[in-house]
Amino acid sequence: MSEAPGEDNHASPSPAPYRTEAMTQSDVDTAIASAPAIKPRGPLYALSFRNFRLFFVGQLISVAGTWMNSVAQQWLIWELTHSARWLGLISGARAIPYVIFALHGGEVADRFPRRAVLVWTQILSMLLAFVTAALAAHYPIPIQPWHLAVLAGLSGIVNAYNMPAQQAFVTDMVEERDALPNAIALNSLRFNMARFVGPVMAGVVLVRTNAAVCFFLDGLSFLAVIVSLLMMRLPAFTRLERTDSIWGGFTYIRDTPRVLRLVLLIGAGSIFAWSVSTLFPMLADQFHRGAGGFSLLTGVNGVGAAIGGAALTIWGDRLPRRYAVYGGAILFCISLITLSLSHSFALSLAILIWAGFMMIVFAISAQTRVQEEVPDDLRGRVMAVYSLVFQGLMPLGSLEIGFLAAHLGGPEAIRINAFLCLVIAVGLFAWSQLSRRSAPPLPSQ
Repeated sequence: MSEAPGEDNHASPSPAPYRTEAMTQSDVDTAIASAPAIKPRGPLYALSFRNFRLFFVGQLISVAGTWMNSVAQQWLIWELTHSARWLGLISGARAIPYVIFALHGGEVADRFPRRAVLVWTQILSMLLAFVTAALAAHYPIPIQPWHLAVLAGLSGIVNAYNMPAQQAFVTDMVEERDALPNAIALNSLRFNMARFVGPVMAGVVLVRTNAAVCFFLDGLSFLAVIVSLLMMRLPAFTRLERTDSIWGGFTYIRDTPRVLRLVLLIGAGSIFAWSVSTLFPMLADQFHRGAGGFSLLTGVNGVGAAIGGAALTIWGDRLPRRYAVYGGAILFCISLITLSLSHSFALSLAILIWAGFMMIVFAISAQTRVQEEVPDDLRGRVMAVYSLVFQGLMPLGSLEIGFLAAHLGGPEAIRINAFLCLVIAVGLFAWSQLSRRSAPPLPSQ
């Protein structure tokens, strides 16, 4: 039955559900204007959020500086000692404090404003970079290998509080949860763009000046991320009162097999696969390429990783997450085995591009899956365990592969580590398959 004219004269101004054949052009325009706007869901979707844009730009500059620092530090310790053991020792010195403090870092990320935590960790990291620059410039005393080890240890402490807060902070910067996978993929793209730019810049600076300049530029780069954090507009922090312990992250992971498998896989990659980059100075020396060759090895690996990050921002939602995780891990290990057999510098560069690509497909897909699973009130502590496994075990793996390379040689050490990681990845994938087959069927809709 049609309604009488004028019956809705005192109704709300919002448009009523008209029959389309009775709508005038004015009615159509009103209905379109009142429809909620739909944000584009393209590969740059997360950048539509102002806070995330600020973080993206600030971190891009800062992480490029951090990679300059890392390359300069590795090259400086190699120049001072020409010892694979010392390459591993520096990474190990960073790992031990990280392992000790990471769980408390996750607790801090859950109990205090994450932006404030990040501002303080960036300030401390900046000061450490400036101190390293002064020592590398022989002021007030000539730098010694143990100086770098002490500074690496202090950096490990700062990073133990920075990483859980940074990873959990992603959800604070994007107001819509469905933007989280895209934000994580863009974070990876940003990190790996910096991973390419930083080593290339370090190579230029090392060839033309010295390591001290790299450390100084790294210190300056922290200003970008500090300013970006202070410019963000965030809601007032509400402290959550909890009775559960600092071990809540471990308990959640232990009781969630899907997440447990991912954490174990990341742990295997950190110990046996990512640590391969520790031997890049040795590989550059074996190919007689010097500091430029070392920065090139690191840089092209970053190019592959950046391409992988870009691919995930575009096609990440279409790729089954489980196959991206396990397939990426398996192909990453196979590429490292191939690298250990290469006798050509050019071929090694090509292999490292592919290795970087698969490394990111594996790592970011795993991190996205964990972030999607974890409840918000445990996010800081779960990500603390995740970063403990990812960041804390990697230097221990560097220590292990450094000692292995000192006894067996670089290629042999890479081959052994990659094979062990491959075995673990295949085993965890088999466990995943068995769990899916034994799971009860979903109820019919």
